Amino acid sequence: MYFKLINDIHYESSVNIYEPEGLPVEFDLMSGFMMSADIKTPLVYTTDAAKGDEIRDFWDSSFLLMSKKFLQLVQQAGVDNLQVYPAVIKSLEDGTVWENYFGVNILGLISCAVLSKSSYDEIMPGHYAFDELAIDLSKTQETLLFRLQEHSPTILMHNDIGKHIVDNDPDGELKGWSVDDVIQ
Repeated sequence: MYFKLINDIHYESSVNIYEPEGLPVEFDLMSGFMMSADIKTPLVYTTDAAKGDEIRDFWDSSFLLMSKKFLQLVQQAGVDNLQVYPAVIKSLEDGTVWENYFGVNILGLISCAVLSKSSYDEIMPGHYAFDELAIDLSKTQETLLFRLQEHSPTILMHNDIGKHIVDNDPDGELKGWSVDDVIQ
């Protein structure tokens, strides 16, 4: 069983995180391909948060961001198709720096959308924005975490990964992540 890994829409925070600036155009963390661009690390994300504010552990954008703890749980659950870049989040308000974050490239695009059972808008030929996504499980090859080829911003996560995260975060300390249903 799979779910979409998404930003938690119920996570109440006025804190914004902004993507790193000045990276080469070929540095694309949504492509699903290994990046070879020579970039300076740590990646510097910025925020309007200040010292004492809570920063999320997962942030899905075109530059996927995970805290060290979130990333470790994903990897402990068996995910090994990640290219990670050390990152920090720097406050634009007071200069506070949050360390132990990573920009994450999920390697692998899998074409498994079942268009006849999905609700979507075609963005361009072969690429879709899904309101409701149906997938063909036989095409996932039980891959634990991957991007959907038909819409690369969509991250699909095997149920075992979510269960591992929840089981190892019983107090719900990890912030900012959630899942959304997929028709299977």
